Amino acid sequence: VVSTQSTGRQGGRITFKMDTAMKDEAEFNEKMGYLTEAVKGMINSLNTAQETQRLQQLSLQEPGAVGRLPSYDQVLQMERARVGRDIQERVPQVGDHVIAHWQEQSYFTATIVRFIKETMKFEIRWDDQDESGRFPEVTMVALNKVPQNWEVSVGARVFFPQGQYRGQEGVRTGGRRFHEGIVTKTEECTGNRLRCYGHHLKGAADGKWVTYHEYSYEFCCFSDELRVAPNPYDVLHAYSQIN
Repeated sequence: VVSTQSTGRQGGRITFKMDTAMKDEAEFNEKMGYLTEAVKGMINSLNTAQETQRLQQLSLQEPGAVGRLPSYDQVLQMERARVGRDIQERVPQVGDHVIAHWQEQSYFTATIVRFIKETMKFEIRWDDQDESGRFPEVTMVALNKVPQNWEVSVGARVFFPQGQYRGQEGVRTGGRRFHEGIVTKTEECTGNRLRCYGHHLKGAADGKWVTYHEYSYEFCCFSDELRVAPNPYDVLHAYSQIN
């Protein structure tokens, strides 16, 4: 049986990771080409009863077609559908709670109001009711949900928590502060969690405020504390399916 190397999900089926560095449709199509070749290899290598049974369970078979192996087109259709679902799950939708960029390279919690395709920005509503900085770029917004472990592997661009900010009466309520960083090391922990190490991607030269009390260039936290933003093409793909 041919086993395809995993660049993302772990499990007993073809794996496929949509890199956060993907920038355009051409690169997306190239990756889908790799997926196509992986599917061909798997279909052409059905030489064990175990693999045959597994594919039969995954297949899109018609009623009464028990025992027939899925065709190449059927498996490819399933994998394309799965990739589409993965994209949809990572892209913020209207009403979703997110971590979004404000200013001075700081990120705070908000809710999505709408996606503006012409400018590739989201309109958001801050949790603390601040009215400034409500139109961040799509790459500066991440769903406020626990990412999968493959999304926060070494080299991943993430938003990590570090420090608190105080509220201002009549302006904002205060809360947890997030920052843009990169993961440089991970360690497996119990409960399917990773301990992630990394550092800030922005500094004083980028206009970032680095004199707050809890500031540290490096960070260490569990994977379920991190947040990951989608790439622009994922956002366009997700909203094209909605509209």
